[in-house]
Amino acid sequence: MTGKSSTHSTRTPHDWEQLIERYYAGETSLHEEEELRKFLFSGEADDRYDDTRAVLAYTQMGRRQTAPRVHATRHHALRVWAAAACIALMLGGGIVYYTTAPRDTCVAYVYGEKQTDPEAVISQMQQSVSQFASTDVAVESQLDAIFSPLESIP
Repeated sequence: MTGKSSTHSTRTPHDWEQLIERYYAGETSLHEEEELRKFLFSGEADDRYDDTRAVLAYTQMGRRQTAPRVHATRHHALRVWAAAACIALMLGGGIVYYTTAPRDTCVAYVYGEKQTDPEAVISQMQQSVSQFASTDVAVESQLDAIFSPLESIP
């Protein structure tokens, strides 16, 4: 390497034991954990540290396996935003459609010609209805003739 002595040799076995105890208590910094990991996986550590070595290897594997969850969280957030954007577009389109559509338009086709003037349409409607007004009396009298014998039955 660079010729500098590593920090592994500056600690005594008692220091390593204390660092391991602090690691299990959750009181070590990331730098100290990395230093402990390097020591335990180097050739300087003896077999009495096998348990701690196994725990560090297990947590390292757990960190590698949980890393893709960030991508899943981002993907979920993207889906939520996409759904919200679709709903907003649909609502906006509906509002625009209902507010810009013409309302209460009078349209009549008289002899194949389109009439949009409200007064002309109402006039044409009244003329058409007046043609049927005279037949109402005839229909009414016919219905009276049909049902009057039934009313006389006790």
